[in-house]
Amino acid sequence: MPLQKQPITINFAQGLDTKTDPFQVKMGKFLSLQNTIFNNGGLLQKRNGYDVLTTLPANGYDYLTTFNGNLTSIGSELSAYSEPTKQVVNKSAIQPVQINTLSVIKNNTNQSQVDAVVAPNGLLCAVYTDQLTSSLSTPVYRYVMSDSTSGQSVVAPTTIANCYTSPRVFITTIYFIIVYGLTTDSNKLYFIAIPIANPSMPNAPTIISSQPFAKSTHGLAFDGAVYNGTLFVAWNGSGSSGIKVARIDSNLSVSLTTNPDAAHLGDIVSVSTGTSGSNIIWISYYGYGANTAYTLTIDQNANVTLAATQILSALRISNLTSVVVTSSILQILYEAVYAYSYDSGIATNYVATKTITNSGTVGSQSVVLRSVGLASKAFTLNSTAYVLSVYNSPYQSTFFLSDISGNIMAKLAYQNAGGYLTAGLPTATVMGSQVQIPYLYKDLIQAANMNTNVPAGSQIAGIYTQTGINLASFTYSSSLLVSAEIGANLNLNSGFLLCYDGYSVTENNFFLYPDSIELTGSGTGGTMLAQQYFYQVTYEWSDNQGNLFRSSPSIPVSVTTTGTTSKVTIYGPTLRLSLKNANNPVKIVIYRWSTGQQIYFQVTSLSSPSLNDPTTDSWAFIDTSPDSAIIGNNIIYTNGGVLENVSPPGFDSVFLFDDRLWGITSEDKNLLWFSKQVIESTPVEMSNLLTQYVAPTIGAQGSTGNLTCGSAMDDKLILFKPSAIYYMNGTGPDNTGANNGYSPPSFITATVGCVNQKSIIFTPEGLMFEFDSAYGNQIWILGRNLSSTYIGAPVQQYTTASTVSSVVNIPGSNQVRFTLASGVTLMYDYYYGEWSTFSNIPALSSTLYQGVHTYINSSNQVLQETPGQYLDGNNPTLMSFKTSWISLAGIMGYQRAYFFYLLGTYLSPHKLNVQIAYDFNPSIIQQTIISPDNFSPNYGSGYSYGTQTPYGGVGNLEQWKIYLTQQRCQSFQLTISEIYDPIFNIPAGGGFTLSGINVVVGLKKGYKPTSFQHQAGGNS
Repeated sequence: MPLQKQPITINFAQGLDTKTDPFQVKMGKFLSLQNTIFNNGGLLQKRNGYDVLTTLPANGYDYLTTFNGNLTSIGSELSAYSEPTKQVVNKSAIQPVQINTLSVIKNNTNQSQVDAVVAPNGLLCAVYTDQLTSSLSTPVYRYVMSDSTSGQSVVAPTTIANCYTSPRVFITTIYFIIVYGLTTDSNKLYFIAIPIANPSMPNAPTIISSQPFAKSTHGLAFDGAVYNGTLFVAWNGSGSSGIKVARIDSNLSVSLTTNPDAAHLGDIVSVSTGTSGSNIIWISYYGYGANTAYTLTIDQNANVTLAATQILSALRISNLTSVVVTSSILQILYEAVYAYSYDSGIATNYVATKTITNSGTVGSQSVVLRSVGLASKAFTLNSTAYVLSVYNSPYQSTFFLSDISGNIMAKLAYQNAGGYLTAGLPTATVMGSQVQIPYLYKDLIQAANMNTNVPAGSQIAGIYTQTGINLASFTYSSSLLVSAEIGANLNLNSGFLLCYDGYSVTENNFFLYPDSIELTGSGTGGTMLAQQYFYQVTYEWSDNQGNLFRSSPSIPVSVTTTGTTSKVTIYGPTLRLSLKNANNPVKIVIYRWSTGQQIYFQVTSLSSPSLNDPTTDSWAFIDTSPDSAIIGNNIIYTNGGVLENVSPPGFDSVFLFDDRLWGITSEDKNLLWFSKQVIESTPVEMSNLLTQYVAPTIGAQGSTGNLTCGSAMDDKLILFKPSAIYYMNGTGPDNTGANNGYSPPSFITATVGCVNQKSIIFTPEGLMFEFDSAYGNQIWILGRNLSSTYIGAPVQQYTTASTVSSVVNIPGSNQVRFTLASGVTLMYDYYYGEWSTFSNIPALSSTLYQGVHTYINSSNQVLQETPGQYLDGNNPTLMSFKTSWISLAGIMGYQRAYFFYLLGTYLSPHKLNVQIAYDFNPSIIQQTIISPDNFSPNYGSGYSYGTQTPYGGVGNLEQWKIYLTQQRCQSFQLTISEIYDPIFNIPAGGGFTLSGINVVVGLKKGYKPTSFQHQAGGNS
């Protein structure tokens, strides 16, 4: 019986499907679909090309956004694109940092010193001083082992027997080595080696040298460093014996105890080594008696290669560290002891630096940061030296991470830092782009007991602070950046909240408010009446947008004057820790309250403000004005109970909701900060009283982990955790903190979540986001009804092993475009609910600029979508697709396919490569190149005379009949790729559109015969 031929139409109205078994993907779906869009139902057409807009300097840009509609790129610096000049303008160098903190030791005792290292397997070994009493003479020294990621204890706190000095810990290839002084052996140095692979089995204590150690400096007088697996230890010898050095090799054998400098003492010692092969061990040391410091070098056999060379003289320092920046240069950082000129009792140390070469050339001093002390050993990352420093204050002790040029990258433990370190600097462990540093954290702050039975004026005032130990991890990467534009600033998450105003990048608000304010009153020289006065001081600064930033006011201080001709002199510190540009200096603004006028009015001049000079340490202002002269001046902004503005912490992510900036704090990832409501001509203003805690555990769900990102959706704030979603709604408090209408966080689902702020996008259907599941990354959508759907299943082949680097919603197109770290761009059309991919767009990040899609690639090129053009840079934009397996008689049915028609529209010169595979075998069996004849070239060009298409052409219909060479088959699959041939001698164009195919078939049997070799079971 002859087969009845029948046509079957397959319409290309659908998109990708990489989720379904490839053998069972529905007809009309695609296994591959590149550079196509769905502007018309059932029609495949080519996307626009991307033209090079500009090329950025080679500074590793990997984040692209806009500010005030202007294109802004961020890497190791922030740059802005100038549309009129078509040039890129560098605005500011930045180093984005993300902070993670981990509790190491918190208990009922006080820890006063810590050192720690982290092994490559993530095991942390920390040594510390446990202050069981208030006296430094009776501490207990311990070590502890824990997981540096989770904090899980591996070895409980263990006492180091007979230790009398703050211990230090180092790491070799297979051991943690703890070095300490032993009281039971004439104050000599010992070490304990603990196998990294078996930390519960420490070796017995081993003596380092018979040479005694000078114990009086509590751990500052010895140090060590590892070179090629060998630990070199240097220490201050007892008496006048100078500097001693010993070597502990990889087999834990102690050898080569030497005395490279017998003439100078080292009350503070620092040891540094360079990279393998440099064969230099640098030893720097400082003696209190002479206030001098020296550096010498030895080789790995302890031979002196540079004799003791003086690097400091006649300078009182309290700490010293060093780091090798090149094979021949050592960077030395030291903490100089200093005090305010108006009060010698207030320490305001500063960190300075010098260099010394291996030939003994000493560089000049450069101040790194004023008003801070050293808080870690120095370290290098990407050939730049960094250090952690600490600002010491009764009210706002804070750690700052900076490079040696004084550029601050992060702040840590605001108001909770442990203060100046006097018993040794902790080690900074560098692994890749991350550095881990232990630090002292005030984990218990409470009012001191005030005994009312003692004479008046002698009660104990102030606060009692107890410190514990945390581990800070700083990750250097601009790929962690996200931004939110509000308050006429581009706000960036980092080690603190960064603000870009179109002119410069600065910290939001001020790192510190004015403290240590003091007053002296005089009965003559002014016109102030005899009464009590209170003063408060703020730092104030206007940005390039005209926003006024105001710090927290200082603690009120008072003075009582006598007579009618009084004056008051106010003393205070300058602001020395800031990123604010010296060309736009900060103002020091003083406000006064009096018994007769009980409102804080500004007393400093409005027209000639008192400007901050960061090169000096303090200022003085003489107030002579009576109350009547200042009434009508500015009133302090906190009047009426308005919350003080506080410099916010580092944020893991920032986002917008309810006309406010929100951030997930890096140091407590369950805590949200939100700003005061941002109104016209005001910047983002934050307070530590405007926070929202989201508990990691909720009801029967158990722990849902830390907050990771968030986004607004309609009247709700959606909060994401790795595998959970919450929401809040309502309106926030006023500027006094009252009338807070925000709802408590409500749990939505524990099935999915999001850790990637850059993957979240709002669409008419809801929030699309990336879920990092155990089975790979997935794209989900949270509907506006708060239901979640796995919307990215059709493209899971692309998302599973890659991460979303950016996502944008293209105006007027119904398209959402996700750029992936793999270099693929996914396009989702939410009108048709279909997916496709864009090739040749290796975007690191993308944004909307001038309303169109714009991206940056790894070559620092910025490319922008160009409607109506079809080149990606210099490469033609070409469309291609691979169909599902076309099985017209069922998955195992048998068919005869005679030929098929392609139906489309010709737009511009192109060729088509039609490839056919058969019977579920992906190998190409048949290939045909189709050259459409619609092209009408210019007269006399392109082809031989007489072969051109007649005048008027043949129209724009593109219809081809293609015969199958293997007609009898179970299935066949088409792969059709556009080819652009340079012979066309014109720019690549739109090519063609495709509406579908029409297959002419005849059904032969219900199944395909199978050979005996492929039969099994029964009576086969």
